[in-house]
Amino acid sequence: MIALPNVLPDLAAAMKHNPDMKVMINGGYSDVSTPFYEGWFEMHHLPIPPKLLDNIEYRYYQSGHMVYVHVPALKQLHDNVAAFIRSTDNLH
Repeated sequence: MIALPNVLPDLAAAMKHNPDMKVMINGGYSDVSTPFYEGWFEMHHLPIPPKLLDNIEYRYYQSGHMVYVHVPALKQLHDNVAAFIRSTDNLH
């Protein structure tokens, strides 16, 4: 069995080091590679202070793993990512 990389400890360390860091989780409802709700579950089990959970944003789409293949979901993804970037622009 090949061990898959786990970057969650690195993400937790980065969020603790920079408590202003924002994270956006995007997923498709019918994703069979990364099952629906897995991102939420993993983020809520990060070893971070509970107040940092407010720095994580979740967006879900009527699509599979490759959200960008479904044109309506792609448009939603684009708009959500653009809004996320704009919302973090005032942090500096």
